[in-house]
Amino acid sequence: MATYSLVIRRLMICSLTIVVSRAITSPLLTLFLSNKLGLNQQDVGLLLGIAVFIATLLALYGGYIIDRLEKRRLLILAMLSSAVGFVLLTFAQNLYLTTLTLVITETASALFLIGSKAIISENLPMGQRAKVFSLRYTLTNIGYATGPMLGVVISGVQPLAPFLIAGGIAFFSTFLMRGIPADTSTTPNKPQSFLNTLVTLKNDRTLIMFTCGCLLSTVVHGRYTLYLSQYLLVTQDAHRALETMAAILACNAISVILLQYQIGRFLKREQLRYWIAVGSSLFILGLIGFSYADSLVSWCLAMFVFTLGEMIIYPAEFLFIDTLAPEELRGSYYGAQNLAALGGALSPVICGYLLTHSAPSTMFYALSTLTALGGLLCFLSGRRVSIAQK
Repeated sequence: MATYSLVIRRLMICSLTIVVSRAITSPLLTLFLSNKLGLNQQDVGLLLGIAVFIATLLALYGGYIIDRLEKRRLLILAMLSSAVGFVLLTFAQNLYLTTLTLVITETASALFLIGSKAIISENLPMGQRAKVFSLRYTLTNIGYATGPMLGVVISGVQPLAPFLIAGGIAFFSTFLMRGIPADTSTTPNKPQSFLNTLVTLKNDRTLIMFTCGCLLSTVVHGRYTLYLSQYLLVTQDAHRALETMAAILACNAISVILLQYQIGRFLKREQLRYWIAVGSSLFILGLIGFSYADSLVSWCLAMFVFTLGEMIIYPAEFLFIDTLAPEELRGSYYGAQNLAALGGALSPVICGYLLTHSAPSTMFYALSTLTALGGLLCFLSGRRVSIAQK
């Protein structure tokens, strides 16, 4: 990381600290909201789902704002909003104010993600972007591998402390961003209005096709921990299910930390559609492996194959949008592609229905079908770009 500029180095560190701040609270949030607001788990899930849904839609406008205003200041604003949101959650008493606070924190997270990707694209030559996208995803996984454990340990001492510490981490991270020189460059052809930007996005058939493909794929890889835990609780006793989840999550985290950056070095934008096809195929092989897994070793092997697909798909999606987006609309394009996150919200709903009304293994074959359709749409999108560039 020392080979990159001050902007990229500090942005990578902030990406890690922001993820850690979110990860510290992630295993505690549902229990915390349930105790504070007196809600059952189904209502808490609905509350979080509504917050994520609204934040994802707001992120579309956030991408437009990123194109118009100075990105560094917007990232600082997003980090401050996260800090304030985590602290306000400790005062949660009213359902509507709590929902508003969750929307703010989720929107701030999406805004930081979109803005950081736009800054990476602005500050790096094309040949280095795939490596940095992979490095950023590696740091994200390091944060999610360590943050939840840290949050659980801290909550054992003081239940509110993880939220206050998360807010403190987000707040002090802003000083790293403030140390980055402001972007004084001017980009020609700034988007004139949000409506005109929406029209441009709507008319880009390749973007729409690719986003739909990403949405279908995100149903599979966006919240895979949820449907795997649902499946395990249906097919195994609680103790063995927890043991299996711990093993496959450790396998996923270790694989990403060790291999993600190395794989990202091989991604070339001229071959993106083929890489996405390979990633989708690995997802399908991993899902089929899950359906046959009957031991910790077989679960971990299937998880490793699934994780290889994950390590290809994430940077490939970012790099594709980077290739497709006009210079003056990078934030808007990233904001539009972020709508694919809605697939993660659909995942537990679809999988819960399938587990209730069919044989448990049917879920994996349905997810494999969605992966194939999503990969096909993404491949066709890449083919359209390739033809247009000839």
